Amino acid sequence: MGKLRVLCIHGYRQNEASFRERTGALRKLLKKQVDFFFLSAPHVIPEPVNLARPEEEQERGWWFSKPERSYYALERTDCCLGFQASVGVIRKAFEEQGPFDGVLGFSQGAAFVPLLGVLKQREPAGPLQFRFVILVAAFKSLVSPHSEYYDGALLDVPSFHVIGASDAVIPASVSEELAACCSMATVYRHDGGHYIPASGQLRAALIDFLTPFSTS
Repeated sequence: MGKLRVLCIHGYRQNEASFRERTGALRKLLKKQVDFFFLSAPHVIPEPVNLARPEEEQERGWWFSKPERSYYALERTDCCLGFQASVGVIRKAFEEQGPFDGVLGFSQGAAFVPLLGVLKQREPAGPLQFRFVILVAAFKSLVSPHSEYYDGALLDVPSFHVIGASDAVIPASVSEELAACCSMATVYRHDGGHYIPASGQLRAALIDFLTPFSTS
């Protein structure tokens, strides 16, 4: 069997290049097992300093929780501006760069992935086909148009959840709540904050999680 192909979905205020850099240590840990693929969200954060940057350095997001195009993960709101356009970007990635064995999401990206899981179940013959997900600093989206996604099973595939006890952006309790909604969840807890850890312990846990997919 060849290496597993994993699509990586970055967090808010990141992009393809910055997320590639932030996953460098993880990619090194799994270089024999996984090929990682990256893409940028379609929505540029409309701040003057950000807009002045070269396009490849602009910070981006998958959707906004305010009409003025800003985002706060723990805010309850009726706004999810830009969400459908982002779904379209992910569909296109699966169609043009796939197939993918799995999807890795971080922060807002990790909130996005379970919603993609629901769309996958609704469209069994559609392009969103994957066998597992890895979620780092994940949470339930609190925008009201997304509430219907949480009425049933979120994911019909195994999920690996990385939760930081000291995460000041996405509290561990919020990530635990999301993991409890996933019927085939494996949870890895660490003492750190809002980042993707890289340790021998995490590598061992991930290889245990990924091995069944590498041999099937």
